Amino acid sequence: MQPILSAIPTNIVTGFLGAGKTTLIQQLLANKPTNERWAVLVNEFGQIGIDHALMGQSQEVFIKEVAGGCICCANFLPMQVALSQLLARAKPQRLLIEPTGLGHPKQIIESLSASHWQSTLKLEATLCVIDARQYQDERVQQHESFIAQAQVADVLVFSKSELLTEAERASVIEFSQKLPEPKPQSVFIEQGNLALSYLSYKRQHAPIIKRSLLHDNARLSFSQHTPQQEVIEPPYHYHQQALDCFVGGWIFPAHWQFEHNALLEMLLALQAQRIKGFVHTTQGWLSINLTALDASFNSCPPSLDSRLEIISQQEITWQHFEESLMLVAHR
Repeated sequence: MQPILSAIPTNIVTGFLGAGKTTLIQQLLANKPTNERWAVLVNEFGQIGIDHALMGQSQEVFIKEVAGGCICCANFLPMQVALSQLLARAKPQRLLIEPTGLGHPKQIIESLSASHWQSTLKLEATLCVIDARQYQDERVQQHESFIAQAQVADVLVFSKSELLTEAERASVIEFSQKLPEPKPQSVFIEQGNLALSYLSYKRQHAPIIKRSLLHDNARLSFSQHTPQQEVIEPPYHYHQQALDCFVGGWIFPAHWQFEHNALLEMLLALQAQRIKGFVHTTQGWLSINLTALDASFNSCPPSLDSRLEIISQQEITWQHFEESLMLVAHR
């Protein structure tokens, strides 16, 4: 007989683009109790799926991805389907949900609080990861998604704290106390390391007021270039515009090799909000993670393909960029 799933501790890990959500989840998975099965539902704003591959998968960790938009939108149907599939397969003892950095987690909380999920899921702490250096940028402070994520969180997690000055620490603590619902729990972390005890912290929220879908301004439509279950055959490219951002992504065959230094120069020259991926270069496989404040290039294991995704608030001439990529590719 199949075990009945009930009261699975569930955490939402939210945060703005490049804040360090994936790094935090990787560390939580690395430090989880060895006798527990955990599952992760990952929502990527782009459509080719990078975080899923970076997190890895094992017998005790199951990962499911919803790509190509935001699970906060479109009546939550992609999330409902993916979550049902993940729970049936993994039968986890804890569930982590990572929405896109441009999402509004309040809608996810409303959806998971519905009667359909109440007996299956036990909502625990919602974590909001904030790179405090990003917070110093007024464009981030005033961004609708950033504000929504911080307001709904139970715990504010300030990443990369080793890079902060004392003045910056004081500034972000002051920010957390001036939110409409001040945060009694704010924690500074290094290298994504967060004590597991924070997952169980739950403060009391004001009741959530349900909104009619007819008046829900957060409902958006996304161009679905690729069905969720379709196998993408490389080389593959897509681009779209959504939530005031320009998004483009590529999947390349694993045997294609890109000139290492030329590729890095191209990426560093872009004025993009986020660039991430893993690519086969002439110096081996390379994991790429770029934000306006950080540049991270690390060796990574070989993959079945190379993947690259760019999110920019400024329009990019995708054809020109792709032509430049092909000039540094050994095919």
